[in-house]
Amino acid sequence: MGATAALDRGFLVLAVAIAILFALSLVFATVALGLRVRNNRLERRQRALIERWEPAVLDVLAGAADDSALLDLVTPSDESFFLSFLLGYARRLHGEERDTVKRLAKPFLPRLAAGAREGSAEERGQTMQVLAGLGLPDHADTVAAALEDRSPVVAMIAAHGLYRRGYEAYFPLVLRHLPRFTLWSRSFLASMLTRGGPASAPPLRDTLADPARPPLVRAVAADALTLLNDIESVAVAAKILEDPEQRDRELLVASIRLVRRLGHQDHTRLLRPLVSVPDPVIRAAAVGALGALGGPEDVPTLQDALDDEAYWVSLEAARGLLALGAGDELEHLGASSSPWAALARQVLSE
Repeated sequence: MGATAALDRGFLVLAVAIAILFALSLVFATVALGLRVRNNRLERRQRALIERWEPAVLDVLAGAADDSALLDLVTPSDESFFLSFLLGYARRLHGEERDTVKRLAKPFLPRLAAGAREGSAEERGQTMQVLAGLGLPDHADTVAAALEDRSPVVAMIAAHGLYRRGYEAYFPLVLRHLPRFTLWSRSFLASMLTRGGPASAPPLRDTLADPARPPLVRAVAADALTLLNDIESVAVAAKILEDPEQRDRELLVASIRLVRRLGHQDHTRLLRPLVSVPDPVIRAAAVGALGALGGPEDVPTLQDALDDEAYWVSLEAARGLLALGAGDELEHLGASSSPWAALARQVLSE
């Protein structure tokens, strides 16, 4: 009897568990269905709004109607979507047409800006995109305040919106917040910092020269200055290369690349000691720069670097030899049984 009762209790527990799982699956299915119905309804409404607004906005842009022809079609509940609708146009237009789109958005922006710190990170990010795309310069201070947002994504949207020509007063503020964004790729950050044009070079030079700033932030500044072809920054990079205490890989490599692109033969004295440092990434950058800026006196150094244990150092050495007119050395190497023969042939064929 005891075994039978235990078996019955086991079946009962199993049945209850199955019933609970079945009930939960029904709940999840109902929620999913409800969300899908809601989303489909929202999409249909948004499509209907776009079909209603597009002819009017095109008429306003063409000068065939005044602003009220479009603005009278916007209800208070649709203001947020209307601004996103206008933002899509603003991103595709320039000059007077873009100014017209910003003028259409202007009546709705104060209310949006007033709630810029409210809602989810996604909602705050959308608000920043609208204010940065349609609300500058009137709402520049609100965008700048978002650099302190608890979400780094929202802060990045604000930084990207402010770091552009015409908003030079905000460049130092954005650069002070740059440590928040070091998880983004360096190339993305450097590209963003070039949007300010030549006027962004002075604060970037200050950032590169400041030993109190994080090395990675200084490296991003060096990357941006390289893209801007800022000749004055070469002197700053040179000081970093001649500092015996400076051994941060990212900063050194970025400074070497800056010197390689914008420097001259006199800077080879700073590169030669770096050819023999323990870090192969720094060695490769230094060897490549020496090949680009050096002269005949640097050929022996590059020949020695061909035997480096790191492939990328040897590759840069081979390319440097070719650039310095020492192609005969590579031809001999390519015809030999050396482990680097294939590398020599590769460089000769480039």
